[in-house]
Amino acid sequence: MNRGWLAAGAVSVVVASLVLWSGMTAESTASAEKVVKETQEAIEATKEYTAQQKEAFQRKAQEELTAIRWKIIGLREKITKASESTRADLQKSLNELEKKKDGVKERVDELKGATDAKWHEVREGMNNAMNELKHSYHKLLSHMP
Repeated sequence: MNRGWLAAGAVSVVVASLVLWSGMTAESTASAEKVVKETQEAIEATKEYTAQQKEAFQRKAQEELTAIRWKIIGLREKITKASESTRADLQKSLNELEKKKDGVKERVDELKGATDAKWHEVREGMNNAMNELKHSYHKLLSHMP
C-alpha cells in the first residue's frame, strides 16, 4: 500500500508539474504575443515619426530654397546696375550660384521621392548642398558694390 501512495504521489507531482508547465507556456505565449504587439506598435510609431520628420525637413528645405531664389533675383537686379568692369565677374559668380541652386533643387526633388528608410542619407547631402549654396551666396554678396 505504501507503493500505491508513492506511485499516486509521483503521478500527482507529474500532473501538477504539467499543469504548472502548461500554465507557464500559456503565460509565455501571452507574454510573447504582447511583446510582438508592442514591437509592432513601436515600429509603426517610429515609421510615423520618421515620416513626420521627413515632411518637416522637406518643407523647411523648400522654404529655404524659395528664399534663396528671391535673393538671387535681387542680386541679378543689382548686378545689372553694377559697373561694366565688375559686372562680368559678378555675373560669373551668379551663374555658379544658379548652378548650385539647381543642385539644391535636385536634392529637394530627390528628398520628395526618398523612402523613409533612405531619407536620412538624402538629408545629409541636402544639408551639405544647401550650406554650400548659402556660403556661395554670402561670398557673392560680399563682392557686390
